[in-house]
Amino acid sequence: MTTKLSSLKQQFSETPAFLGTISLFFALIPLSLAPSLAKLCEQEIGANAIGFHRSWIAAAVFGLWNGLEVLRRQQSNYQPIEQKPFTKQDVWLLLAMGTASTISLLLWAWSLSQTSVANVALLSNLNPLFVAAAGYLLFGRRFDNRFIIGLVMALLGAIAFEFHKIQFATDEILGDALAFLSAIFIATYLLLIERLQTRFTTVTIMLWRCGVTTLFLLPILPFIEERLFPYSWMGWFFIIFQALFCQVLGQGLIAYSLSRLSSGVVAVTLLLNPVLSSIFAWFIFSEEVGLFDWLTFAVVLVGIYLAQSSQSTLQVTNEES
Repeated sequence: MTTKLSSLKQQFSETPAFLGTISLFFALIPLSLAPSLAKLCEQEIGANAIGFHRSWIAAAVFGLWNGLEVLRRQQSNYQPIEQKPFTKQDVWLLLAMGTASTISLLLWAWSLSQTSVANVALLSNLNPLFVAAAGYLLFGRRFDNRFIIGLVMALLGAIAFEFHKIQFATDEILGDALAFLSAIFIATYLLLIERLQTRFTTVTIMLWRCGVTTLFLLPILPFIEERLFPYSWMGWFFIIFQALFCQVLGQGLIAYSLSRLSSGVVAVTLLLNPVLSSIFAWFIFSEEVGLFDWLTFAVVLVGIYLAQSSQSTLQVTNEES
């Protein structure tokens, strides 16, 4: 009887991590489909214009969602964590989070025009290294051996997946550097969301994130894109679908998972993103996926399992939940 009670207690204590893991893996589906959907949209407009439309549509959805939440709270006794007045630190953190997200988007889109897709996929997905390093150096986080082994395995698997496709050339150094910088800003974005989740709801965080991106891109978009709007109803359909499926659902679930899991574990799990993107591209565009790709996919999965099941995850989750 005592054993059963302790088992139930352990399962209950791990529920936040379980919910975070489920939401994170569900988020991988829309995130992995995003490149294929963007490829369809890029027949009419550029990557930055796609990002702008995704952001303002998502901001409108999160704004409406947030308004409905306010009305619901007014009719109940529920007091959300952001009921307290915004402090200057809160505003700066929210602005920094939105700015980091926007800069990573701009760098990623720019790097695609300067180097190969494989190079961008490889270098921009080095962000787990920066998340783990920042967590250790800035926040004094300690990771157990299981997490470190999982991180190394997942990272090496993701690198191996792209390595046979990459090509380094002197005329692509700028693009490679931009992709590498985008990884740093992605890591910054994940760390800031993790911190903001202790103060705000996911809807509020995503409203600020999409709002800042929209305001940031609005004045500069005419100078960096030749065409701002799609010219067909099909183009608008794919943009709206991306905004709702990839931005609202996918990015929203990523933000929610950071309220349950550490940013290090989330970053490691996101290494599945380029692998799944290639698999979806295989289905949609008949792009080749060989035996070696499937083997590296398995290595990434094993690494993610080790990181997800490490005690480092549970310690951070328990502290923040």
